[in-house]
Amino acid sequence: MLSKRKIARPEVAAIKYVPSGEVAIGLENELLVSSPLGTCVAVMAYDAKTKICGMAHIMLPGKSQKGNPVHKNRYAADAIDDLLRKLHQAGIPNENIDICLAGGANVLKKENDTLCIELAASVVQIIGEKKLKVRATSLGGYERRIASLDPETGIAYCTIGESPEMVLCEFGNKRNNDSNNTNN
Repeated sequence: MLSKRKIARPEVAAIKYVPSGEVAIGLENELLVSSPLGTCVAVMAYDAKTKICGMAHIMLPGKSQKGNPVHKNRYAADAIDDLLRKLHQAGIPNENIDICLAGGANVLKKENDTLCIELAASVVQIIGEKKLKVRATSLGGYERRIASLDPETGIAYCTIGESPEMVLCEFGNKRNNDSNNTNN
């Protein structure tokens, strides 16, 4: 469950916005913030040892078509591969990477719209195949989200609709994260 308690954030030197179809890495004092997530899913990755984080803002399930490198990070498999490649280039092995997920809502409230479900399932499957640890999720429902990740504190935040920002995951606090799975 998302924690509604407020946590004082340290000042950040820079904010990096992560629009749909993009992947970004954040270093100390660089807050990563997604553009609004409707059906999209934000994959937030964190290494507590180096305080380096990353975010992929994914739009579509599966992998891009061969020979179509344009906008390949819109697809789950390509974006997650790119995110991991960038983290590996920073010297972070898979075993140090923890993940949390946000998004995947049916914001248009259409009964036959399954893209949000297919996308979330694709992301979860790919992360499982890569044997990464998912610490928390906020997936589904009908309201858009905005996700952010502070590498200095190791805290991932999420808003749902017009709600105030809430703590989704404290990466350094493994004990509290095991029950942080929500579908709102």
